[in-house]
Amino acid sequence: MRFFMAVALLMACSVSSIDAKQIEKKGSFGVVAHQNFVKFSYVITYLGDIYKEDHFTFRLDFEDNKGYDIINEIDEKETILKNRKNETFQGIVEKKSESSVILLFPKKDDKPLKGKTTLYTVIMGYKLKKAFRL
Repeated sequence: MRFFMAVALLMACSVSSIDAKQIEKKGSFGVVAHQNFVKFSYVITYLGDIYKEDHFTFRLDFEDNKGYDIINEIDEKETILKNRKNETFQGIVEKKSESSVILLFPKKDDKPLKGKTTLYTVIMGYKLKKAFRL
C-alpha cells in the first residue's frame, strides 16, 4: 500500500513539474476579412522542448476560427523568437488541427531560454507579438 502511495506522489510531483514549465498567454486580435471585421481569440502555450527535442516549442490554439482557415494564414517567414541576448530563432509552423498549430524554433546550442523572450509572427496580416518570462 505504501508503495502505491509513493508512486502516486511521485507521479503527481512529475506532472506538476511539467505543468510548471508550461507558460500560457491569452489574447485576441481583429482583422478585416472579406470586407468584414473578424475578432479571433487565441492561447499561446510555451512547451519547452517536450514536444520535439532540440527545439523551443510553442502551441498556438484559436478558441474559434469562425470558419476561416486561419492556421494556413500564419506567415512562417515572419515567425521569429528573440531572447534577452537579442538572438533570433527562425520558426517552423506545424499544423496540428483546424484550430491549433505548433511553432518550432530550432535551438542553436543546448542552453535553455531564460528571462524575457519575445515571440513574433504574422497572422492574416496582423503582427502578433507576445513576450514571455521564462
